[in-house]
Amino acid sequence: MKFTSTVLSLAIFAGFSVAHLASAAPVVLKDGTVLKGEFTLKDKTVLIGEVIRIDGDSYVIEYHRKPGIGEQRIVPKADIVKMVTDKPDAKAFEAIAKLTPTPDFLTADDYQQRIQAVKAFLLKFPKGSKVKEATEILKTLSDESAEVAAGGRKVDGLIIKAAEYRANAFDMDARILEGKIRRAAKNAQWLTALRAFAELDKEYQSAACYREVLPVVVNALQSLRGQVDASLKTFEARMDKRKAEIDSLPPGERQNTQKAIDDDTAKLEKLYQREKAASQLWVTPNADFKQSLDDNLSLATSELQRLSTLPPVAADGGKIFRHAWKVLHSEADAEEMTKELAIVEAAALPPRYLKSLQDAAKASGLTPGEEK
Repeated sequence: MKFTSTVLSLAIFAGFSVAHLASAAPVVLKDGTVLKGEFTLKDKTVLIGEVIRIDGDSYVIEYHRKPGIGEQRIVPKADIVKMVTDKPDAKAFEAIAKLTPTPDFLTADDYQQRIQAVKAFLLKFPKGSKVKEATEILKTLSDESAEVAAGGRKVDGLIIKAAEYRANAFDMDARILEGKIRRAAKNAQWLTALRAFAELDKEYQSAACYREVLPVVVNALQSLRGQVDASLKTFEARMDKRKAEIDSLPPGERQNTQKAIDDDTAKLEKLYQREKAASQLWVTPNADFKQSLDDNLSLATSELQRLSTLPPVAADGGKIFRHAWKVLHSEADAEEMTKELAIVEAAALPPRYLKSLQDAAKASGLTPGEEK
């Protein structure tokens, strides 16, 4: 046995391949890289296996020439021209890498969710190959999060600081909805686009972007109406065909199939009623639920008619708000402030915007009707 062990030892250190009975764990580098994978040598030999030990300037590679038979080979590091090794953090980093650049209009909570995901990655792979990149992502998210938490917004890929946002709040908020409409429409998500427009239409008809986005909205209305109309035209025929197919089934199978259909219909009815109770203007259309199709067809038709006959814009709400904000943060006297507040009130901006201006007037130490 001693002779055999000596021969085995000599064979290994001479660089020959030998039978190996017990597999060893692969070497893990400080950056988390596992030296396990594909090793291409100068002589074009490819070894698929793992480095189980590093001896000076050489690797001891365990590989399988034949299924179930592990072999070892000492390979000088200089003889390896290519290594495709396992980096366990690489796959996990793919999800982290998508967290930046961030989309516009994320909330503070949205940022915190992203930050926690990156922190969890760094905690799991503290010495991984992607620590530097993950740390940079974390810094970007943290910096943007701080601005948003302070009242800022990200618009068109740029962080708008809180002071600038507050001075342009009406236009900024309208632009947020405009962005949602355009992104949804670009992806043919007509229902999402129209729901966002319903919000824009409710409070921001005097915003400049309202008229700018109307062609996109009209296209969304026409597209949704076309889809719904097509489903309605085939509805009766589809229901008749389905009934005939069910009637042709054996009794047991027919009963089970009908129950599954009834269950689906009940779910659609429940969704419809829930959306109606929540005052959802655009209900979710479903080709097998006629009421949802009827509602959307009727609404799309009436909206197209309404938008084609909109009256001229009386005033630019964004400009009115912006000018009032400027006056209320200047050396204006009480009379000027009172005048600006009256203009905003006459423009019928949503109450919260009027309140923010009234709060600014109070913060100046003056109240309407008082003199400096």
